[in-house]
Amino acid sequence: MSDTTQRAWWVAVPRPVLLVAGLMVALLLALSGAYGFHGDEMYYVMAGLHPAFGYVDQPPLTPLLSAASVGVLGVSPTAIRVLPALEMGLVVVLVGLIARDFGGSRRAQLLAAVTAAVSGYLGAGHLDTTTEFDLFAWALILWLVVRLLAGADPRLWLAVGVTAGIGLENKDTLLFLGAGLAMGLVLARRWDVVRSGWAWAAIGIALLLWAPNLVWQAANGWPQLTMASRIAGYATDNRAQMLPLLWLFAGPVLFPVAVAGIAWILRARNAAPWRAVGLAGPAAFGLVVVTGGKPYYAIGSVAVFMAAGSIVVDRWLARGHAVLKGVGFTVAVVVSGALVAFLTLPVLPVTTFAASSLPATVPDAANEVGWPALVATVEGVVAALPADERDRAVILTNDYSEASPLILLGSGLPPVYSGHNAYWAWGPPPADRTVVVHVGDWRPTDWSRFFVGCHDAARIDNGLGIPNGEQGKTVSVCTGLRASWRTMWPALRTIS
Repeated sequence: MSDTTQRAWWVAVPRPVLLVAGLMVALLLALSGAYGFHGDEMYYVMAGLHPAFGYVDQPPLTPLLSAASVGVLGVSPTAIRVLPALEMGLVVVLVGLIARDFGGSRRAQLLAAVTAAVSGYLGAGHLDTTTEFDLFAWALILWLVVRLLAGADPRLWLAVGVTAGIGLENKDTLLFLGAGLAMGLVLARRWDVVRSGWAWAAIGIALLLWAPNLVWQAANGWPQLTMASRIAGYATDNRAQMLPLLWLFAGPVLFPVAVAGIAWILRARNAAPWRAVGLAGPAAFGLVVVTGGKPYYAIGSVAVFMAAGSIVVDRWLARGHAVLKGVGFTVAVVVSGALVAFLTLPVLPVTTFAASSLPATVPDAANEVGWPALVATVEGVVAALPADERDRAVILTNDYSEASPLILLGSGLPPVYSGHNAYWAWGPPPADRTVVVHVGDWRPTDWSRFFVGCHDAARIDNGLGIPNGEQGKTVSVCTGLRASWRTMWPALRTIS
């Protein structure tokens, strides 16, 4: 292969950048099984085992990929965390590529990759949620747009459309990126792009690929709009968390790199071709603030600012005292990466984690602990039922985080149902299942509307005293249905 062909190949990435990405993926996989599943991860698996073009709380891509991962690699936290780790590794590479296409040197590309690898992308890569593919889609689209704004073949807009369409089948927060880019192009007066038929073709392709989920949403009463309204109910809290999350995600110590990147792309003369993407990020964040969305909805735009900031850092290093400055930057990288890992990854032994203040401040990690104990507790309650009641029993849970581990990790249990989110569509229980083992808080709170009598049979205890979503919750046994399941089921529905 000639040097020219090698340079034309889109993945002509410096080996140090690939090494940084590889080390990040290796660390994520090494820690992937340290604690256990997160409740959301098991829910995605269960949703994927009920294939559909959509669910009440998300499009279908992540659930389908999660179920496929378990089908291929088995039921384990590591199995479903392979793809998220690889996706975040690819984001590191893409940040390096963006720096290259901004005109950055090989050192700037390496600086960009390192900055991304010790940022919030590291923490995101530990869990299997819709966020990881969303971050990857944002980074890929931004890289493609950076190339297009610099004069790449306009047919590359078709790749933008395909990426956006697939991304929208994962999470509709990509609409914030689309709206931000549209605003950025207008504010930067990139009328060449606005008039481009290829750019409009990209929009058409994205809508075409998104159409199956849109049709499903329409046929099911647009439940994701209901979900969005629930989230908007926490708008004040969401807005208050925006700046702290930006600071943490960009890196507790390295965030000045992203800040310098914003300044460079918005003000530097040689950054003029990419002004539109520089404006797109703040525009997307502004839209999230206005709509009251969750603070991470537009966090994917940080990739551009990390890449731009690496060029500023590279030039700073070149102005003299390179060794001293390099040592300072290295210390910042180590400290920032260590803090991100400490706050987001299971780097501590679980007993040490339990004895610290982290479970109260890092709920995601806390919610990875205790699922085997929950399953064992419910199995014990079921085993204690008289044989005739056990044959007529059904398990009803307060939310999907309780239902999913009982199905995936339980043994010999009655059928499991819940009225929470997508689970509601998979019910109601069979009419002959009239003895109920209820797990978790009651929702609705008045159980007497549904059953003649209930009594507490056990309490869930993870054995470590870790305060999480299930610790201390009750397992109850209820008898005497006040109406048929089919009659009661609509009142048991919850979307949250």
